[in-house]
Amino acid sequence: MEVSDKTIRGLAAMADFPEKAFKSLVKTTLMNACGEDAKGVATPRKDLQSVEALSEIDPILAKGAHLALTKFVVEAAKTDVPPSQITSALEEAKLSEDRVKTVMAMFDQCKPILRKVLSRNKMCFPQLLRTEWRLDHHMRSRSIEQLREPVYMLKLHVYDPSIGAKREIQMTCNHQELSDLHAQIKGATTRVEKMVRAKK
Repeated sequence: MEVSDKTIRGLAAMADFPEKAFKSLVKTTLMNACGEDAKGVATPRKDLQSVEALSEIDPILAKGAHLALTKFVVEAAKTDVPPSQITSALEEAKLSEDRVKTVMAMFDQCKPILRKVLSRNKMCFPQLLRTEWRLDHHMRSRSIEQLREPVYMLKLHVYDPSIGAKREIQMTCNHQELSDLHAQIKGATTRVEKMVRAKK
């Protein structure tokens, strides 16, 4: 699990919170992230300013810690990382052993709910099945010249999970636009291949 330096700094801010404020922040963050209880009943989002235990904490500091913890628990639930990796990240943020245990205990309680919510709300991108293309030459006549402009006709056949069916995406582009698209796809493919090799 990769945790950014900014997230670690946000988590580290909780290390200096009074115990009651710390527990209230963790509880509120997890409840807001889930948005519902174990029975699937929606729970109202709680504003940090309405949490009495956080009234003595600098609002900017509390908000930063809240955002960092939200990002952290959502990513941990989404990727289903082992507890040891979560613990290591919290220890890196200089949280005490007791506070790490507190976060882990609360996270373990809400993790099934959070994973269910994330699976239901995940973005569904179309899956590319096949492509078709055609090159057309557009003839434009003037008094003393004739201009040929090649136009590429692209048709993408995709499966769209959001509607549970296949559909077509059609577009036209000139040579430069098609070259730019090819370069973008090639660059993305290269980056993904490097990431895969790095993880092996």
